[in-house]
Amino acid sequence: MTIREAADLWSDSRCELLKRWAETFGVTLAELHPGHFVTYQKDRGEETSTAQVDAEVAALLELLKQLGLGSEVERYIRPLSEAGELTPAEIRALPEPAQRYIERLKQEISDLEAANDRMESRIRRTNWGRSR
Repeated sequence: MTIREAADLWSDSRCELLKRWAETFGVTLAELHPGHFVTYQKDRGEETSTAQVDAEVAALLELLKQLGLGSEVERYIRPLSEAGELTPAEIRALPEPAQRYIERLKQEISDLEAANDRMESRIRRTNWGRSR
């Protein structure tokens, strides 16, 4: 059974939240895996808010749980709101100065991560071969 077929039969008010899922993936419910959810979160985040994406993901997870298929997928999926990040759609809705500030912060984080990786490499090279 596909998402579209299941949504048509599901007697829950959240069935409306599955429309976008049905448009995106034509696979059967049993074939869904965590990669589908990650892809959906990323792609849907380009278009709408974190809250909307989380609601759509939660609706599909609930449907899968009711059908006895959700436990395998659920343990790997985290709501976008837990990460505390804005979706690209939410960032585009911000004023231009705020968007530039966010980009500058992301670049600073990237630079710090790169510096951290270089430092860890130096420490490993320094300690290589030393007895403990």
